[in-house]
Amino acid sequence: MITEFSVDIEEKHSIPTINVHGEIDIYTCGDLRKAFSKTTEKETASFILNLTHIQYIDSTGLGTIAHAAQEIQQKNGHVYVICTKPQINKIFEVSGLLTKNISLFENEEQAIEKIGDQQ
Repeated sequence: MITEFSVDIEEKHSIPTINVHGEIDIYTCGDLRKAFSKTTEKETASFILNLTHIQYIDSTGLGTIAHAAQEIQQKNGHVYVICTKPQINKIFEVSGLLTKNISLFENEEQAIEKIGDQQ
């Protein structure tokens, strides 16, 4: 089953939010990489990655997210991932990425609260 993929960037609460819909895999990670580049080339080092509407993520997609996190780590940036699907959360947990500058949240309000605490 092929799922429609889309990615868009919006500015909310003075931090970019990247909203992703569909599946993140080898075929779609190029579009996600472009969104990360647009976001990280600005002065803002941190961003919210909203994966609420993701059905699937493969190792290529996870690697794309890890690479973006590594790039912004040099600016003391952080990736605030919003995800409600246990199977996708587990992928982040077992990958070891949560020991880096990536944090998981169940909703946008939790992420924004954490961002406010860190500023």
